[in-house]
Amino acid sequence: MDPEVMLNLMVELAGLEEELVDVRSTLAHHTRRDRHLRELQTEYEDDAARTEAQGRDMAVTLRGAEGRIREIEATLARKRDQVIGITDRRQYKALQTEITALETELDHLETQAIELMDDVGDKDLQTDQAKGDRDAQVDRGSKEIVRMDEETVRARAAEQEIVSEIERLTGLLPDRIARHVIRLRSQYPQAVVRVQAGACGGCFSVFPAQQGLDAQQGKALVQCPACARFVVHKSWQ
Repeated sequence: MDPEVMLNLMVELAGLEEELVDVRSTLAHHTRRDRHLRELQTEYEDDAARTEAQGRDMAVTLRGAEGRIREIEATLARKRDQVIGITDRRQYKALQTEITALETELDHLETQAIELMDDVGDKDLQTDQAKGDRDAQVDRGSKEIVRMDEETVRARAAEQEIVSEIERLTGLLPDRIARHVIRLRSQYPQAVVRVQAGACGGCFSVFPAQQGLDAQQGKALVQCPACARFVVHKSWQ
């Protein structure tokens, strides 16, 4: 094969491999972003569920306290009625002790109930906020996932086209060169890279001056002595 033709093929391959790297980077980004969005959605859902469950627990505790308050009030009413008819001093004192204990418990429960009512109200507001945040995240995340899915379909199609073209061009190369390109591609994202300031664009090893100049000016097909990748100039088109 004419050296100039082969060099031009390599330059074209370098460009296609760069495009393939970009497309696959986009696909990888979409995969990571999709996973992140779904994990974030789960966090918002868990937060809303946890806040709602805490509110339900508080409401149950409040109902329990209110029920106990009603029981104590009914018991106190009976005990106070009993006091009126008691003539035995010892019984009277025992009954008063019971009444005092019930009044103390009632006072404690009423204070607790007032605090719980405030807490339940606050937790209801937090639950509404958490659900609102969750729903907003669902809306944002769903829209972004749909957009990324559409971009992923296009990127997959582009990937297939680029891979097919790379395979076609590789098949035009001399067998020895083609085999080496395929072997390199199994090790690196790119088998053919651009020269960068007299250095390999893959591993960044610096070439001897003349070799770097040959690659830069497109005078010869240069192979990096460090990583064995082919190094070509940028396309002049």
